[in-house]
Amino acid sequence: MGHVMQVYLGDKAQLEGVIGSKDEALLSRLLDAAATEDAVDPKIFRAIIDGGPFDEDDADEYTAAMYSICSILGGQSIDSVVFHFRSCPDIADIFYDWAFEDLLPPPEGSGCAIWTKENNAEELAERTADTGTDVNDGGEGDEVDDEIHWMNESLLAGKDLIFFWGV
Repeated sequence: MGHVMQVYLGDKAQLEGVIGSKDEALLSRLLDAAATEDAVDPKIFRAIIDGGPFDEDDADEYTAAMYSICSILGGQSIDSVVFHFRSCPDIADIFYDWAFEDLLPPPEGSGCAIWTKENNAEELAERTADTGTDVNDGGEGDEVDDEIHWMNESLLAGKDLIFFWGV
């Protein structure tokens, strides 16, 4: 069975700042959006905005809520990747990072990882120097791998990369 990972450009600090923000206006926006999508239970959004209490049994729901919050805060979807762990070992490394460690309980069947724009710029420079890859070749010649493409998009937009899976 394949897995789907959504790749977004967004703002790590803004997304983390929602947790415990007590922002009632944002909560209202989230609840209005959730009412039309039939997705996240309102109590999950409330717990995130209030900063708890969090129930570990709802950990995957918190991931789904953060996915919705990312979109509502203006996160831009740049890719959707279907993969198998065995055939994409590099992508599997993303799954060991929980973006909201110490803020939300870690999920079991879903998740989120964040690569900061600063780290993306450093990593992109290293990888393109090592391989001689031209990220601006428009697909001509050697194909640019997904991660290099995502890091370049992050650099161009000045945004962090946010990965969601299992949502």
